[in-house]
Amino acid sequence: MTAQALFHLSFPAFDLDATERWYVEGLGCRRGRRSATALVLGLGGHQLVAHLVPAEGAEGSDPPQRGIYPRHFGLIVADASHYEALEQRARQQQLRFGVSAKTRFAGEMLEHRSFFLIDPAGNWLEFKWYLHPEAVLGLADLDRVGETAPSPATLPP
Repeated sequence: MTAQALFHLSFPAFDLDATERWYVEGLGCRRGRRSATALVLGLGGHQLVAHLVPAEGAEGSDPPQRGIYPRHFGLIVADASHYEALEQRARQQQLRFGVSAKTRFAGEMLEHRSFFLIDPAGNWLEFKWYLHPEAVLGLADLDRVGETAPSPATLPP
């Protein structure tokens, strides 16, 4: 893979107006093109595309996500100040937190700060900063990925 490549992710949205407000006004994403059924967004220089799907509970809709697994997406930021600024923006914009900011794997090479937000369609986004940058894609000799024993989470109110 080339280092010049951008990441693209498509995700479900129930209401494009609410999705646009949450991502652009709330999170600070860049708005791109929009049609009647899809919205292009810029997140950290990467492309997200929100696609309109039937609302939760409607015929043909997927079941709602109830925690961080099996699916979430987000950003890994390069410095602690950027991470703190993202967390503060989310709080100031009163975005819905799925998991409050915390340190994971404290004292280990995998140590990082992390928080999760939930968008209007119930998609979970994680934002994190690693104390040791080599932990992002390196340290292949370690066998820990994610929570060791995730418990079923329930959506916060």
